[in-house]
This record gives sequence, structure tokens and C-alpha cells, in this order.
Amino acid sequence: MMVTRKHFRFFKTPHSIQLSLLSLLFLCLGYSLNAQATLRGSVRDADNGQFLTGATVYLKNIKKGTDTDTLGDFRFTDLAPGRYTIEVSFLGYQQLEMAEVLVSTGKEQVLDIELQEAPTSLTSITVKASRSPQSGASPNLLRLTQEETLRFPATFNDPARLATAYPGISGANDQANHLVIRGQSPLGMHWRLEGLEIINPNHTANAGTFSDRSTLSGGGVNALSAQLLEEANFYLGAYPAGYGNATAGLLDLRLRNGNNEQREHTVQAGLIGFDIATEGPIKEGASSYLINYRYSFTGLLSDLGVPLGDEDIRFQDLSFKLNFPGEKGNTFQLFGMMGRSSNDFIQSEDTTAWESEKDLYSTIDFDSKMATIGFNWQQPQQNKGLWLLSGAWSGIRNNRLAVASDLPNREYDNLEQEKTSLRLSYRRKLLPFGSVTFGIEGLYLDQKVSREFALGSEGISGRDSDGVVLSPYLDWRYQIKKLNLQLGWRATTYLNWLDEKTYSEPRLAISYLANKTTSLGGEYNVTTQAPSPYAPQLQARKARQYSLFWNRKLGDSRKVSLQVYHQELTQIAGTGARSAINQLEIILPESSATTEGRTQGVELSLQQFATGGWWYVLSGSLFDARYLNEQDEWVKTRFAQDFATALTFGKEWSGVDRLDRTNRFGFNVAVRWNGGLRSTPILLQASQAARTTVFDYDAGFSNQLPAYFRTDLRIYYQKNHATWNSMLSLDIQNWSGQQNTAYDYYDRYLGEITTRYQLEFIPILSYRINF
Repeated sequence: MMVTRKHFRFFKTPHSIQLSLLSLLFLCLGYSLNAQATLRGSVRDADNGQFLTGATVYLKNIKKGTDTDTLGDFRFTDLAPGRYTIEVSFLGYQQLEMAEVLVSTGKEQVLDIELQEAPTSLTSITVKASRSPQSGASPNLLRLTQEETLRFPATFNDPARLATAYPGISGANDQANHLVIRGQSPLGMHWRLEGLEIINPNHTANAGTFSDRSTLSGGGVNALSAQLLEEANFYLGAYPAGYGNATAGLLDLRLRNGNNEQREHTVQAGLIGFDIATEGPIKEGASSYLINYRYSFTGLLSDLGVPLGDEDIRFQDLSFKLNFPGEKGNTFQLFGMMGRSSNDFIQSEDTTAWESEKDLYSTIDFDSKMATIGFNWQQPQQNKGLWLLSGAWSGIRNNRLAVASDLPNREYDNLEQEKTSLRLSYRRKLLPFGSVTFGIEGLYLDQKVSREFALGSEGISGRDSDGVVLSPYLDWRYQIKKLNLQLGWRATTYLNWLDEKTYSEPRLAISYLANKTTSLGGEYNVTTQAPSPYAPQLQARKARQYSLFWNRKLGDSRKVSLQVYHQELTQIAGTGARSAINQLEIILPESSATTEGRTQGVELSLQQFATGGWWYVLSGSLFDARYLNEQDEWVKTRFAQDFATALTFGKEWSGVDRLDRTNRFGFNVAVRWNGGLRSTPILLQASQAARTTVFDYDAGFSNQLPAYFRTDLRIYYQKNHATWNSMLSLDIQNWSGQQNTAYDYYDRYLGEITTRYQLEFIPILSYRINF
């Protein structure tokens, strides 16, 4: 059944466990004695991890600079709180310009910066507050920073929702963060943590779906708190050779290191939940810890006996990262997260208040448990190379049970998935011929899904699969004057699984710096993806993508990007409308048939960085997404919206009050206008006879829902005290109350086809303290 307000997902834990976790965190709390706004960090070689002595770090806003010391460290103290643009340069390396670096009191801004060595210093890369130059010129890689995640309106501190501000990406439903990338199903996207593939890291994976059943690509709330996030790398269909097993996109979450010099803490209370984060040195000046615990706001209200309507929705999660640097540049890191969420429907005893078929159910209970644990180890080999070894285990278990008096049987939906990822690589400098990386990635998947439907033609379904994916790869990066070349190759082998084939996956990226402001280039990418447990396990789906792009800097803090692309999809499980390219959570029938898909489009973005005053991101995308039906006709996919546009802009004011404190006030607005998703016609008489929705799959997705329009608003006020800062903010999703159609379905209680709408007006008030 469909459930509303699924941005918030929760669960019950014995109070003794909750209090123990909170007590453990509070034992680490202490007050910072540093009353200065501080910006510090280190500068490393991106290829071998060696610290760079004598690199210049320059703050353009105030025309102040410094050089790194013998350990590669730099430090600015007594800075006025605000935003800074940083230039980092070193002889023989590409210059890196970092915009939108925010410095506040009570919490040091610590940057671990990487520079790419080049035969010449003619190139300069401008990025957001990102430490690495690897984003290069390609618009197929978005660097989503923590600062953006906390600043953009109605993101709910979720980088996946933040991504919809950029071209080619839109949400499938406001209730969750499932992402439609260039007209493909969200099932074509996978999540990674610290470069390693993991399970779906979201609470309530059933949120925002037609059937209210679990998905593998999104959910109501990300289980990783933004307090731990450094940045999220979003790859759109084109990946370096070290990445694979996705045809639409990859979202790689990167965690920051805890402060290794002083203890710092964050407490945030809002209508999403309560966060408590603490970080600091384990050994001063060396190892560090970073821990965050979060408990849902509505879960706490339910614990206190406050009535919240017909649903009890809650979540909680714990995330951490431990960093242990060695004396010779080697580093060992341990990271992980654990979460649980639930949603229990409470049937009204007043039958006169029933409005839809959901009210017929005495029980609709959803429960989800997840965990991820992983490690990173790196060992420099003098100044020539770098060994990297990393691994992670992740698992999730989702259970849904529904009981209604008018159904002959119960409904249940059980999903279990485990992933074990390992990666070993060696990166070697080949100057003057750039650098080369040799690596191998292994992935073990164990997937189980079982369902029982009381109504409909699917009956009892169950599907188990497991297998090993082994992928050696080679990645060569080379720059000659103004030409940058990245050549990669990946061989993906499905061992004792699927078709047991080895797929060759070449990768090519080339860019040319025409002058100091303009670059152009192109990319070619082949990748495969193991099918989900919802599809028959036959063979891997395959994607081939071509793209051409053009970038231009407009002044110091503004840029424009244009891209055209063409993507081909083959070996997609299923046929016609009932194929994996069109589905999100529905189990496909057993069949050896496959289909094909293709997407082509053009994307444009214009961005003004938040370096002071007004800032904005304007993006637009026109695309045509089709699949090959049973009649060998190329027809629109379910997710073919045709166009997607977004405008996000804001204004910020800073001032000094009578107590000599620097305060910030700002507002941000986001506007989204997308074409509607497509739907299959519903057969009314057949649905009445079956007492559930019966689609006319022979007609394909011939109906298109009305265009989607939404405006979001964020207002915030930050005060910088001597040793701490606070921020009060109000986010309003869909502040105009626009009714956007989610889907149509047959309602057996009403006996008619009914429209389900997306979320309307959602206010989120929060208060945050850093000290």
C-alpha cells in the first residue's frame, strides 16, 4: 500500500541501548579553547601520496598566502568567518582553485588537498570546495560537497537529492531519493562508500514506490549523516577504469577525517532527526576519530506518546571513521555505518473515516536493518608509486507484512542482499608520460527476494542468486602541453554466475585546453552491470556511451558547460514494458528474452560559485529515452521525461554586530520543472474483476503524467561566537503546495482508478551548534 510522509523512517530500540550510545558520545564532549577561525590542512601529490613542501596556498579574497612546511602542512589563523577562494600551486603541478570554502568559529576547516603533477604548469583547474583535481573538465563527474549538501534547499542533508540540481538527474518521487539519470531506471545506479561498492545505504527502501515494496537504489533518508561527509562523487554513465557494475550512474560517498589536533562537536536538532557528532585526536597530531549518532524526530515523539496520525515512522543510525596515519606516509582507516528503520501503519477504528484501500489493512509493517564495515590502507613507495588496499562488507534485510480482512492471504515482501568488495591497486608515475594505475576489484553478491501477493497475477515469487564478479583494470593518465588524456580498460568476468563470460570495457577521456578559459573534449565508455534479484539471472546488462563537451570560465567564479551524449543499452532482462529498463521494484517473470534501449540528449549548466553575494546553478537537459518493444519499435521508456530543468540560487549577507561577532544571513530558492514520467494504461474492468491494478502492458508507456513543478525555500541565520557557532534554518519543500502526480492505480475500496499525488508542503526547522 502507498504510504505518505516517507521522508521520515524510524525504528524502536530498547531505551537502555539508546542511552548507552548517547552516553558514550557525551563522554567525548569537551569545549574548544581555540577562539579563532582557523583554516589549515596539507598538500599531497595525487599520484604517490607524498607531502609537497613549499607549495603555495593563497586566499584570493584577502590576498594572503603561505607555503607548506616540511610535512606539507599549512595554516591560517585569525581569519574572519566567511567564504574563501583558495589557489594552490606548486612548480610542475596543475594549479588548483577551490571555491566556496566556508570558515567558521568553533570548528576548524581542515583541507587535505591533492595536486596532479604535469609536464607543464599551463593548466588550471577550478573546482568547488573539493580537495582533488580529478574532476578535470568532464561534466560527467559531479563533485557534491558537504557544504553544498548543507546549503541547498530541501536536500534533507542528502547528496542524492542535491544531485537533482544538476543536468541529467531528476527524482522519481518526492518521498525518496531514487534518481532517474537520463531516462534510465534508478536500478541502473549503484552506491559506493570510499570507492567500494555497497548495498543501498538508505532507510525505508520502499518509500515512494508504486507497490510500497523494497528497492535497491534509494529510500526515504540516507543512512549516512552529512556530518561525516567530505564529498560525494557522482559519475553519470562514464567512469574511470577502477569503477564498474553500473549502467546509469555511480554515487561514491567519501568521508572526511576527524580533526587530529583538537576535539570538536556538533549537535543538530530538527524535524528530520537529532544528530550528535564528535571528532578529535586519538593521538594528538596523528590519528583521529569521527563518530555520528542520529535518531529520528518523529520516533522520539512516538516514544513520548505524541500521536502522529496513522503511521509510526522512525529510524536511527550510527556512522564512524577512524584514521591512523603512519610516520612514512602510510595510512590505515576503518569506517562503517549501521542503521535501522521502520514504518507501521495504524488502522483507524472509525470506518467512516476510511478514504482508500490502505484503510482496509489492519497491518502494514515495514522493517529494515543494514550495516557496512570497511577499511582503507595505503602505502607510498618512496616518491614513485602508491599501493592501495581496501575492502568492505555490507548487508541489508528488508521485511514488509500486510494483512487485510478482505484478502484471502497475507502479503509479505522479504529482501536480503549482501556485498563483499575488495580492491587492490598500484599507481606508478611514468614522467614525462603521466601516471598509470594497475588494479583488480572483486565483488561477491548474495541476493534473495521472496514475495507473496494476495491478489494479482504474480502469485508467489521467490528468487535467489549469488556470484562473484572479478575485474582487473588499467588506467593511464597523460598530459602533453594543453592535451589531457585518460585511457583505461577493465575486464569484467562473471565467475560461475550468469553467462560466465568476460566482458571487455574500454574507457577513453580526452580534453583540450584551447585557452585559459575554454576547454573541450570527449569520452567513450563501455560498462556492464549484474542484474538485480528482481530480474531473471541470465547475463549482465551492457552499456556503451559516447559524449562530447565544451566548458568555459566566465570570470573568476562562474562557468558554463555544454554536453551532448548518446548511450546504447543491450542485454536488458525482460521484454517490452515489462523489462528491467522500465521497472524499479517489480519482479520480472522468468524468461530468456532480453531487450535493448538507447538514450541521447544535450545538457547545459551555468554556475556562479558562492564566493560572496549572489550564487546560482542553472541546468537544463533535453533527452530521448527509448526501448525496443515486442514489435521491434523504439518507444518511450517509463522514465522518459523528455526534459528536466532546475534553477537554484541564493543570496548571503555577512556583518559584524556590536559584540564584534561575524554573523551570516541568507536565503536559497530551488525551482524544478521536469517532464512527467510515463505510465501504462490501466484496464478498469480487468482491475475490478481482479480487485487490483491490471495494466495494459501491450500498450507500453503510452500515457505521460502532467509536467512536474516544485519550488523549495531555505532561510538560515548563523552566529559566530568566540569558541562556537550556531545556525537556525528553515527548509520548505514545495512551499507553493503544488500537486504533482505520482501515479494512477485502481483502488479496490473506492472501486475506481485513483490518482496518487506526491508530497506537497513539507517544512523542516533545524538548529545546529558547532563547538
